[in-house]
Amino acid sequence: MSNILSRLFSVKRSGMNRVFCVLGIKIKIPMNTTCYLPDTKMLRDNNIEFPHPIGIVIAKSAKLGKNCVIYQNVTIGAKSREKANEGEFPTIGDNVIIYAGACVVGGITVGNNVQIGANSVVTKDVPDNCVVAGNPARIIKML
Repeated sequence: MSNILSRLFSVKRSGMNRVFCVLGIKIKIPMNTTCYLPDTKMLRDNNIEFPHPIGIVIAKSAKLGKNCVIYQNVTIGAKSREKANEGEFPTIGDNVIIYAGACVVGGITVGNNVQIGANSVVTKDVPDNCVVAGNPARIIKML
């Protein structure tokens, strides 16, 4: 019986990762972080802040401006796998604050000095100097 279970479910270590195998499907989970931050040099050079660095996902091709603040559980990426293959990723301006749980997706541009409210879903371009919130996000205040 245990031989059958070990073939159905197994856990192995691979460097800093754990590889789970369930019904023959391998799932690799990084054990050293709970975020996906692709270019840490760019993040350091642009002075990006993470006050609560958990659950943050930033696509490899997304562009971030200087002095941005990104809170927990934020996603910055493509709308879909097909759009990712076409290279449609967000460009975030300087001095942008993205509050907890927000999603910024698609080939959009977020202007400078923008605040994105918690749990907002931004799928369209955002001009400079404003606050956006909601699902879908809309401008609620000009700064």
